[in-house]
Amino acid sequence: MRLSKSSRRTFLAGAASLAFGPAVRAEEEASSLAHGALENNALAKEFEAVTTALPDVDVWGPAGKRSIAELKGRTVLMPLWAEWCGPCFSELPDFARLQAKHGNDRFAIIPVLTATKKRFTPELLGGVLKMANAGIFEPLIEDHLGDKLMQRMARLHGGVALPCNLLIAPDGHVVAREIGRMGSEEEAKDPAHSYREVLNRTQTGAIQSLWGDAAGDEFAAAMANGFLG
Repeated sequence: MRLSKSSRRTFLAGAASLAFGPAVRAEEEASSLAHGALENNALAKEFEAVTTALPDVDVWGPAGKRSIAELKGRTVLMPLWAEWCGPCFSELPDFARLQAKHGNDRFAIIPVLTATKKRFTPELLGGVLKMANAGIFEPLIEDHLGDKLMQRMARLHGGVALPCNLLIAPDGHVVAREIGRMGSEEEAKDPAHSYREVLNRTQTGAIQSLWGDAAGDEFAAAMANGFLG
């Protein structure tokens, strides 16, 4: 679905005010992934171990609703994102390129929209993903437009932080997470402008995150080659 200009303006107006909320990065911890083929990988070092189980929620997509458990069975990198989160948008084109290059029967990148502020349908979300150069992904929304995924998996110092990228092993257990790029202090001073700038770069497919760099390619290649089994 192609968003009309009026739809895009409505989308931007509703999202920009929340694009870059204040956030604090987790304290640096030894990464459970920075070993073997990923010993010196900058992204692997950003992941922290997770013991929280993925909540038993349904996801809504073009084929209807199904349990999130049905997405498991191979190594899954699951970006939890929201349309009001500028840093989330900055990562989507990079994830799309990695999925196109490395996605196989052992590894997939599967973004899920959580904590949305809009009355999204899979059709509308599909149009947003195409606009963000991420049309390769199935548009998946947490059921009932809920926020359980964010509230359970993206906790950070008493609050929540997106983007939150989960790494799920083939046995279905979440083994690690990475809290993605945060808005800077300068961006926080003018969140609407910063959000628009990120979205404009996203629509051109510009690389804006480590996932679009050599570190992202190395990370995805390792997962596709069975790093987690």
